[in-house]
Amino acid sequence: MKLLKSYNLGQLKNREWYHQRFDGSPMFIGFIWEAEPKKEPRKPAGTEADVRVCFFDRGKVDWYLDQKDIKRGVRVILKLAKKDPDFSRKLMRLWKKDEQIFERLFKKLQKADLKKLSKASLAQAWERYHIAGVKRFTSSAIIDHFALGTDELVADMLKKEVTKYGRNLKTSDLAKIFAVASAPTRQSFISEAEISLLKIILGKSKDSLKDHQKKFFWTSNNYIRAHVLSVAEFEQEIKAWKQSKKNLAEELRQIEETPARNKIAKQKLFRQYKLSVFLRTLLQISDDFTAWQDQRKRATYLNIHMGCQILSAIAKKAHYTLDELKYAGPSEIPDIIKSGNPSRKILQERMKGSAVIATRQYAKFFTGRDVEALKSAMFGRRKQEEVDDFRGLSASTGKAIGPVKVLKSSSEVGKVRAGDILVAVMTRPDYVVAMKKAAAIVTNEGGITSHAAIVSRELGIPCIIGTKIATEVLKDGDIVEVNANHGWVRKIK
Repeated sequence: MKLLKSYNLGQLKNREWYHQRFDGSPMFIGFIWEAEPKKEPRKPAGTEADVRVCFFDRGKVDWYLDQKDIKRGVRVILKLAKKDPDFSRKLMRLWKKDEQIFERLFKKLQKADLKKLSKASLAQAWERYHIAGVKRFTSSAIIDHFALGTDELVADMLKKEVTKYGRNLKTSDLAKIFAVASAPTRQSFISEAEISLLKIILGKSKDSLKDHQKKFFWTSNNYIRAHVLSVAEFEQEIKAWKQSKKNLAEELRQIEETPARNKIAKQKLFRQYKLSVFLRTLLQISDDFTAWQDQRKRATYLNIHMGCQILSAIAKKAHYTLDELKYAGPSEIPDIIKSGNPSRKILQERMKGSAVIATRQYAKFFTGRDVEALKSAMFGRRKQEEVDDFRGLSASTGKAIGPVKVLKSSSEVGKVRAGDILVAVMTRPDYVVAMKKAAAIVTNEGGITSHAAIVSRELGIPCIIGTKIATEVLKDGDIVEVNANHGWVRKIK
């Protein structure tokens, strides 16, 4: 992907943006900003992105999707779904080969001694890694546009259809029906890791803790950090499980059986309310895309580990630091190896605060005052009003009262205590340790296949997603009531 020298910021005015926040750097977000706008034969025309914008500040990313892209992508998918109820599974099969190539490359590079490679060989290794990663992730826009653009549509359709058969249904009943209808029927990789560890604790596995570490060392990665979990860290996790005083055999059974129970409950729901073929198709796509999204997250974490391994070797040969290279885009690495461009000075400037606009063919970096000019073009002047209660979509039913803890980064998960209300723009797998302690979860964004929705159901705690304003109107220490049966959050004065 080429770098733009200039960009007309007026093109970004008066657009509606979908906002996500997580830990990250340009290098690894770069794979996504290259993959999502990319046109290719496998993608149904119109599901790709026109533009993505991201802001980088001290290891955090604010990622913006144009709502026009989301709505267009949803229209395309809905049209295809009406023609073919098996559309999602056929689509997923188109990426299977590239997913397998990516996995094989990961295993190959794991065995390579990258430090011994010459600059030329490292450049070749980077090219293979870069191409394989982008091809692996070109499905991302399809998943994201459907997940982020259909939650309210599906909820409204479900409400309309079930009330034909149950006219006296309460709001709380509808929330429970929605939770059942949208619950995933496959294990997430986080659940697979927990099952593996619990089996080792209970003596039900042939694997040793070292075997477990080799399988799941990457599960605490994010878009900026590749942390190799050690056997000692998994020993600490075992200690925490034992100190929890929970019935670990029952915990294992619950986690293992949840997908099957979800599937049975969903089939019962379909029979009870005689849902239309089209609604059942949308719910099937949602279930398929939830699993596809989980596979993508797993691949993202492997991609970050693999990238950091290669970048570490390149950094030594090219006389950069690893942290500096994380603020280059993936397509800039060949020039860094060959000619030292962009320079360390430029990358250090990006580390202080930067932004990127990515389109179909180009990416444009912003630093310094230009970042504020970009924000002004996108958002104008925002006004923050005093809000005491607000609504969202119920992803997991229940009620809770407790103090708010707003998480802006995975580095803040330690501040969450048992009984707190976890509030975030969105959650990611590196938030799970805090989510397990929370009495409820509230997010600005997220659809029915979002991480917060899936994990909250697995944990059995109340969760409200898509509030848009939770992190803006709540602060640490606020006491709030979360009623996920009715989809509202209220400050308690």
